[in-house]
Amino acid sequence: MSRRSRLVRPFASLALAAATVAGGVAVGEAQAAPELRNYVKTIRCDSANPFPAPRVPITVDVWNQVRFPSDGLPGPAIELIASSPRPQGLLPNTGIYTMSTTVNWHNVTTGKRGVVRVPTRANRITWQAVLHPGAGQVNFRITQRIGALVFVPMVNPQVSTCRGSARA
Repeated sequence: MSRRSRLVRPFASLALAAATVAGGVAVGEAQAAPELRNYVKTIRCDSANPFPAPRVPITVDVWNQVRFPSDGLPGPAIELIASSPRPQGLLPNTGIYTMSTTVNWHNVTTGKRGVVRVPTRANRITWQAVLHPGAGQVNFRITQRIGALVFVPMVNPQVSTCRGSARA
């Protein structure tokens, strides 16, 4: 049972009790809303900083069973959502990053392979990739190319790689 279902269920019972006390007719227990995606895990994918600043800590949240993926294609899918905890740069809120993220994935159950490329520009490290591998165990390799935006994009690019897996 998901965390959200555990939180919603007591409130659904309260609604059922309130309807009964108010004289309403209840035809069974209220159902919790179905989950739109399932959290799998968080992986670390830290990178060197293209600005003269400390290394950038980056977490990538892995979600599967995504019913309505952000790319607009039909689900289910796997979503990878990366973020750094705060803006990095020479001074707070002054650094702009350009990112080019590539995710190579392999569904080891079906043998299907694919590549997703995500270009991003923001004042902190953040990107989102959606994989449509079909059902099965999926291994993926994330390659992040992160550069500073200083009059032109991708100045002093830094490359980092990490791996993960999820069941689709």
